[in-house]
This record gives sequence, C-alpha cells and structure tokens, in this order.
Amino acid sequence: MEEGLRKEVENNFREVFSYIKTILEEEISSIDTRKIEDGVKIAVEQEDLYEDWIDKIDSAPLPELEKIEEIPHNDGIHLKIIYSLTVDEQKQIRKIKIKSNGKIDVSNYIITYREINGKKFRIKIEYDTYGNLIFTFEKEE
Repeated sequence: MEEGLRKEVENNFREVFSYIKTILEEEISSIDTRKIEDGVKIAVEQEDLYEDWIDKIDSAPLPELEKIEEIPHNDGIHLKIIYSLTVDEQKQIRKIKIKSNGKIDVSNYIITYREINGKKFRIKIEYDTYGNLIFTFEKEE
C-alpha cells in the first residue's frame, strides 16, 4: 500500500477509534465491573457513528493480508480471507467468507484490550445495521 494512503487510513481509524474509546470508557465506568466476565456484551445505540463507521472502517482499504484459507465443505470449497490494520494497541479486521455457492459474508470489527479488576480482556467492537455499537468482552488467559 502506498505510504500516503496508509497514513490516511491510519488517521481515519484513529479518529473513529478515539470516539469509540470514549464511549467504551464511559460504559465501563458506568457499570459494576465485577459483572464483566468472558462473553459479556454491551450494546450502545450510536446512530450518529453510522457514516463514519461506513466511510472509515467498512470501506477502508486495509494494508495487511493476514490469511487466505481454503476450507473444504461437503458442498465445495469455502474461502476465508482476513485483512487487517494495526494502529497503536488496536487492530481493525475485515473478515471475508466466500462460500462455494457464491455467497459472500463480510464483517468488520476492531480489537482492543483492557485490564478490568486485575483481569485482561480482549474487546471486540462491532457496529450493527441497527445503529448499535457492540462491545464483546473475551477473557484473556
């Protein structure tokens, strides 16, 4: 990826993530952190984030091709392709699944990490079609 484009993509990501990070910190501070365990999801209505998410996350060209995997199924070969962008401690991921029947599923999400009550969590951040920002907490071992 050309260096100027990469810097633009990274800056766009930082801009959106700084907004998301503020929301995440507010949500963590407003709940009883002892209830945060592996698999806990927090959904926050954030319709005003829609355009930025589409423009700067869903549509961003990601510079790193992490994986191309062929998965044999009884109906034929399926492909899984993962692109990413790592900025500071965060990672933006685009997972593309192509089924043998031609159906394509694309998911975009962000991974970040937090320590809460002495426990390390991997936090998956997604944005759904209903305007909800979803934080999924996964305990790190």
